[in-house]
Amino acid sequence: MSYRLDDTTQSVIRCPKPDCRRLLINGRACGCTWRAEPDPDPLIGRLVACTNPDTGRVIAFGKATEVDRTDDGMTLTVAQYDAD
Repeated sequence: MSYRLDDTTQSVIRCPKPDCRRLLINGRACGCTWRAEPDPDPLIGRLVACTNPDTGRVIAFGKATEVDRTDDGMTLTVAQYDAD
């Protein structure tokens, strides 16, 4: 989309998406705004406990902050809690 120099400009803001940040003139959407944000993984914010498979004792626990799912498994990023 283009604008001529004599076109009236009422507002100019930046696209709020961090990977875009294009100028939006007069509220016209850029190409990325139609894409819906992905829903957060349902495991984010859940309590995670890591246990010793031999004894069943909890060796670490915390809250899941990131989840990366692949076809052959997943990787969790966990904010560990102190055991106090």
